[in-house]
Amino acid sequence: MFLIGAAVQSTGLPPSFYGSLIGSFFLGSVAVGILVYNNWQKNKEFNYRCYGTMKVINIHLASLLTVENITLKTLKEMIDSDTEDKTKKLLDLLTQSRDFFVKSHTFLEKERANIPYDFTSRYFTITSSINNVIFRYDELMKEPWNPNKFEPLIGNLNECDKLLKAFNKNTAKYLKNVEKKYKIRDFY
Repeated sequence: MFLIGAAVQSTGLPPSFYGSLIGSFFLGSVAVGILVYNNWQKNKEFNYRCYGTMKVINIHLASLLTVENITLKTLKEMIDSDTEDKTKKLLDLLTQSRDFFVKSHTFLEKERANIPYDFTSRYFTITSSINNVIFRYDELMKEPWNPNKFEPLIGNLNECDKLLKAFNKNTAKYLKNVEKKYKIRDFY
C-alpha cells in the first residue's frame, strides 16, 4: 500500500486515476470474456441445428440412393425384356420414381436454410443434379417407347448416384467432427 501511494505521489496523478484504470481493465476483460462465451454458444447452437438437419438429410439421401439403384436395375431389365405391357409397366415405374425424386427435391429445398456454410455449394450441386434427373424423367415419360431417351436418364441417374455418395461421405465426416467438438451423443 505504501509503494502504491509512493508511486502515485511520484507521478503526480491522483490515486483515483489508477483505480479507474484497473477497474476499466477488469470490466473490459469481463466484457470480452462474455462476448467470446456468447459467440461460442451461438456457434454451438448453430452447429447443433446443422447437426440435426444433416443427419436427416443424410438418411433421406441414403433412401434416395436406394430408390435410384432399384430404378436403374429395373429400367435395365425392362429395356431388355420383350413383354406386351412393357410401356405401361415402364410408365408406372417412371411415375413412382419421378414422384420420389420430386418429393426429395422439395424436401431438400425446405432444409436448405439449416445446412452448414461449408456444404452450400455441394448442396446446390446435389439439388441441381436431382433437378436434372427429374427433367430426364419428364422427357422419357413423353416418349417411353423411344430407346434414345433412356441413355440420358441412366447417365443422369449414375451421375446423381456418384454425387450423393460423395455428399453422404462428407456429411458423415462433418457429423463426426461436430460430435467430437461439442460432445454430442446420439441415442438413436
